[in-house]
Amino acid sequence: MPWLYEAGQHQAPPDGSNLNKALRAYRATHNLKQQDLAGLLGYDQSYVSLLERGKRSIRDVDELRRIAGVLGLPEDELGLLPAAMSDRGEYAVRLAGDAGKPQDAVEDQRRWRLVRRELNRQRSELTAAAAALYPQFERAGNSPVLTRPGWMALAPFDLAAVDLSWLNQVPPPTVVGSESEAEAIRPLSARGGRYDRYSHAIRAVDKPSLFENRPSFRLMGTEWAGDAARMAFGYTTYFDMVDVCEGVSHELAGAWLAARGDPAWLQAPHWDDLPFRSLVGDPFDLARRPLLPSIDTLTIRRGSEGASFVLHHRSAANVAVAGGTYHIMPAGVFQPSSVMPWDQANDFDLWRNMLREYAEEFLGMPEADGSSGEPIDYDGTEPFKSLNDARRTGKLQAYALGIGLDPLTLAGEILAVVVIDADVYDRVFDTMVSQNTEGSVVSSSATDGAAGIPFTEANVRRLLDSEPLAPAAAACLDLAWQHRKLLLAG
Repeated sequence: MPWLYEAGQHQAPPDGSNLNKALRAYRATHNLKQQDLAGLLGYDQSYVSLLERGKRSIRDVDELRRIAGVLGLPEDELGLLPAAMSDRGEYAVRLAGDAGKPQDAVEDQRRWRLVRRELNRQRSELTAAAAALYPQFERAGNSPVLTRPGWMALAPFDLAAVDLSWLNQVPPPTVVGSESEAEAIRPLSARGGRYDRYSHAIRAVDKPSLFENRPSFRLMGTEWAGDAARMAFGYTTYFDMVDVCEGVSHELAGAWLAARGDPAWLQAPHWDDLPFRSLVGDPFDLARRPLLPSIDTLTIRRGSEGASFVLHHRSAANVAVAGGTYHIMPAGVFQPSSVMPWDQANDFDLWRNMLREYAEEFLGMPEADGSSGEPIDYDGTEPFKSLNDARRTGKLQAYALGIGLDPLTLAGEILAVVVIDADVYDRVFDTMVSQNTEGSVVSSSATDGAAGIPFTEANVRRLLDSEPLAPAAAACLDLAWQHRKLLLAG
């Protein structure tokens, strides 16, 4: 997108090629004949056959990169990254020889990784397909986010009017991702059988740089009415959410690939091809599966010259969920900063969760993890203190919009908008980073990421209509534009 800019990525030097295995796995995953693959690459079928059998090799780096681009493969799959540098988990050090693994497990894991690559490459198209499966539910604004009565506000209201309650005892979920209906989305393990959970497979076969299981807050009930809301929570873990949410999205991507990438299938996906999603059933049944919501915040800088906002390009190599999309900033799952009891009590607050994400995503600060042995001092530690002071004095307003579900993953999304006066924004985020641990900051300026994207109808519509926005980002942007007079009034 020429009108938006993000920080570039470092490319490591090549060290060889695994082209034959990658091509075979790609054809198997996409159900292609050699002639089909030859047509994609601009080769003769006989040459593809020689490449797949290892009778020919390609040493030209530019040509290997072209193949990776055409097929949408990460370059390390073609040997363009040393195994030690790929940092993708246990499988990375074995790609060259796959020593010690039964061949069926090796190929099954390779196909599984390819489905995950396609899931991230085609997330927007797959999201639209998933939304078509749920015509009975409402949408949050003009976005694919699913919602229902009692889950969305009629207009933005003060975040402080959301009342949180804690449930000491909650029933275990019915669906957890280890069921037979989820077997096809869990690859074979070198130790025999399939991985027990989808998260176990990610950790062993395709681990992103950020993938840590932590206690989190499980949504058990919610009611939004007028200018207030109530939400009830118990405990779950991050991996509990991944096992179901990323599992159902992987299943849909795999079903589409099994249909040979047929565009018609995307228009009308078949429930018969989705046994795990069918098992989940009603996505709003909070007792049936663990629903760990994220808090997704559109941050608007309000100045005399106009308003602006920044986006975040989430790197598929760094994050397990929603990789390859443009998201609003900050966005993070609702969870305590550590397992310590004082942190779980101190952090059971939507605004405090958002504060920690501001520090991490905007300023690149290390994640607050309770390592000090004391609860986080939100009133005395920067940037929390300055943001809290601005909120108390009216130079920052935090608004709640409601809750929805990403149709592809069925993950929960608490939608919010924060509006900050320009003088506060520029002072607190003076050292705003261009990259953080989850990806790159996106702006309309090639030199000043903090400048953001002008909050205009043309930019909002262009993003909603033409760019791979995360569903929650689309919902927040659309709703914020609809209610811009209220939000920007101050």
